[in-house]
Amino acid sequence: MSSTSRRTLLKALAIGAGSTLVAPAHALAQSSSESSSGSSVLQLFGPAGGRSVGSSESGLVVGNIGSNGRGRFLAGDVQVVTVTEDSATITWLTWEAQSASDKAPKGLPTAGELRVWPVDNPSDTTVVKSPSDRFFHQLTVSGLRADTTYAFLATSHGTEAAATHNRKQEDTRLFTTLPRLSGPMLGTIIVANDSHIGENGDGIWMNNFPPPARSLPGERPYPEVSLDAVIDTAHSVGASHLFVNGDVTSEARPWEIAKAKELLDGFNGKVRCTRGNHDRPHKLSDGPEYADAPAYDDKHTDGWGAVFEPRQTAWVEDIRGAGGDLIARVVGIDSTKLDTSGGMISDEQFKQIQSIFDEDRSTPIVVMLHHPATRQAAWTNPAGPAFVLRDMDIMRLQRMIAAQDNIKLVLTGHTHRGRNNRPDVAKNTVFLETPAVKNWPTGATQIRFFQDGMAVNFRQNSSEEALRWAARTRWTMFGLSPEAMLGPLDSRALVIRY
Repeated sequence: MSSTSRRTLLKALAIGAGSTLVAPAHALAQSSSESSSGSSVLQLFGPAGGRSVGSSESGLVVGNIGSNGRGRFLAGDVQVVTVTEDSATITWLTWEAQSASDKAPKGLPTAGELRVWPVDNPSDTTVVKSPSDRFFHQLTVSGLRADTTYAFLATSHGTEAAATHNRKQEDTRLFTTLPRLSGPMLGTIIVANDSHIGENGDGIWMNNFPPPARSLPGERPYPEVSLDAVIDTAHSVGASHLFVNGDVTSEARPWEIAKAKELLDGFNGKVRCTRGNHDRPHKLSDGPEYADAPAYDDKHTDGWGAVFEPRQTAWVEDIRGAGGDLIARVVGIDSTKLDTSGGMISDEQFKQIQSIFDEDRSTPIVVMLHHPATRQAAWTNPAGPAFVLRDMDIMRLQRMIAAQDNIKLVLTGHTHRGRNNRPDVAKNTVFLETPAVKNWPTGATQIRFFQDGMAVNFRQNSSEEALRWAARTRWTMFGLSPEAMLGPLDSRALVIRY
């Protein structure tokens, strides 16, 4: 039986029986000869009731066992979140190593340390430590060499953190920095998606299943915490623009739209949004709260369009450098259908998009739409082809993109996962699905523009409040969120050359 099959079986047993199991897990947890701790263990918890981490589904903890003054813990969940030409951000978590069928996995604070060294010069080691004991360690090492392979060791109180998901990548304990692009950075933007302002339960597929993660009593609503953290990131990196690529709100209720606008007005630069399926015009029969919104047709109102952008209408935003020179253009597309989660682009909007493309065939262009626009995305997302842009529009949009050389990147949200998709026709362009603002790993995508290309990096939210929420959403979808959402490193840390 493969390790994946073992994992699935153990999960099924735990979920079905509601039991607790502690067992050897050599096929499931990292067991390095370099580890400074003893054994690796698997910890399964029964249904939680939502009290400890806000989620009532069974939890799976896998990690290397260690101990400190607070007790025994499991160090795991190590992942290289992003790398640039001169830095890397690595995270891991430590969970209480106790058996209890009445609560979900709970974090245990430890002293975190990250050691990084180039494989061609192990003596040149950089050490970074967490500023205080904590269970969610998020450390960035800087001053690295471009286009260089590094090894790393992440430890909690001396115990190596295990690779418990994305293991094909993380088990190597290696990463390679991005190549350096030419000249100084000309400008930077942040692109977020799926903030779902107004939502009160994360990880739901349908009818409150799987059991969702929720904000705990006394906490701010998690969509607001997460979007605020993205705005903080945009400020910290000096972004001139913040783009939100769909599903700004949960259901486009008037109060959700007002709250989203209030939060986004806190950004000190320019904000533009595309519409997601959750932001679509809603039927008057969907609830009395929609009656006061501007009419869309005789059955729908559209409060979102009145505040942000009209439906099935494209827009273009110029990105200018410090001297006012045009360095890039961002084209936003409305890909929403009425009354459904799938996507479409009207013929009228296609004509508008073509006109925008024809205006400028030399400046690098980033295209944004909420629904994924490749057949690979259509057939690999769990909901199937009907969930993404309809096939006829996928092919029409790609043929338009393939017809000119300056469209360098297409960004989509909707699936909440990080994926670098294979284009069907537009082989000259990178198509990325990007992770969500509001659930694991929580954050947004930074794009830095240079003379000869752009560097794309996912930036995880980093406030203490946001990290607590991120850790809670780690347990949605029966603990499978880390496997499903973050994706491979080259989907969230890459260079696109002109």
